[in-house]
Amino acid sequence: MTVLPSKVTITIVGAGVVGSAIAYELSRVLDPAATPILVLEAQGEEVWQATGAALGVLIVHLSRRRRGRNFQLRQASLARYETLIPELEAQTGVKIPYQRQGIVEICTTEADAIATQAWLQEHAPQGVQWLSAAAVREQFPLINPHLVHGALWARGDRQVTPKPFTQALRQAARQRGVQFCYQSPVRHLRRSPQGEWILTLDSACVETEYLILAAGLGTTSLTQALDRPVPLEPVLGQALEFACEIDFNTPVITAEGIHLVPLPWGRVWVGATVEFNTLTGNPQTLDQLHGRAMALWPILKTAPLTHQWQGLRPRPSDRPAPIIEKMDDHTWLATGHYRNGILLAPVTAQKIAQSLMLDLTERDRRKGGTALIK
Repeated sequence: MTVLPSKVTITIVGAGVVGSAIAYELSRVLDPAATPILVLEAQGEEVWQATGAALGVLIVHLSRRRRGRNFQLRQASLARYETLIPELEAQTGVKIPYQRQGIVEICTTEADAIATQAWLQEHAPQGVQWLSAAAVREQFPLINPHLVHGALWARGDRQVTPKPFTQALRQAARQRGVQFCYQSPVRHLRRSPQGEWILTLDSACVETEYLILAAGLGTTSLTQALDRPVPLEPVLGQALEFACEIDFNTPVITAEGIHLVPLPWGRVWVGATVEFNTLTGNPQTLDQLHGRAMALWPILKTAPLTHQWQGLRPRPSDRPAPIIEKMDDHTWLATGHYRNGILLAPVTAQKIAQSLMLDLTERDRRKGGTALIK
């Protein structure tokens, strides 16, 4: 059983993909022996919530919103993935399923094909090419040929399998000295007279100088102790897994908002739904997903359904997603990523780490010491 420390320098609340990425990024630039880092997770180590709801489809070049903060975050995060995956694999010795063949977006109507080609001509996104209907049928015969009117192929977009990726982040952070404590929900937050945070758990209290809230939907209740509560609403997603031998070198194929994701162990994922104002999946919605997927990819008609699952994504109620910000001199928010938690985890970790390092550097300058490795 993990023993909780009574006092640390940095506490991250939440060990999903975002919290784990932050822990890893901080462990790269800090010595956890000199600057203890603790990650508290309310659930067990194998309970996945929003991270488990994701298919890990990393859409950047195909994104229709090509201006503003969100698109810049997407670009920066995808660039970090290209170095992060080999970095984690080298450190942990674990192979992370990371699909580098891109994403093919199918146009299933003539009107969609016309609009898509107009968009491509206007924006000319790097690395995105138009495929004629004949080319799609030839290169990707698993798609229903009667529904193909052309496609976009973004060879620079990616897909990562979320659980192995998150496990690798955790393992790499632990190897560098970060402590993870599971089944450790934070019940209450309060300030000490010295301005540090006191986190009350079920059987202990932890004092921390710096606090990072990356608890997904759990962030809302925790921020009640702050001057600015952060309202988040759950958006449910359901997905399906089939036993189906599709080459892992096949790109992710998306049509009508449904992704077909080949996996390296003889499975494919299909999903995911977007369901508001509910905490439980609607069986009819899942049936519709199943039926439409079989129409798009007839190979699934004879493929055994091996698994179905659901998860809740945190969506900000009062601002655009995601929330990556410093609340005060000792507190950061990294939450509300909605449908892009996997995609934006690396850049979120970088931004939180950069901001926190500025504070630590200033603190240590005043004290005459350093917490930095480099």
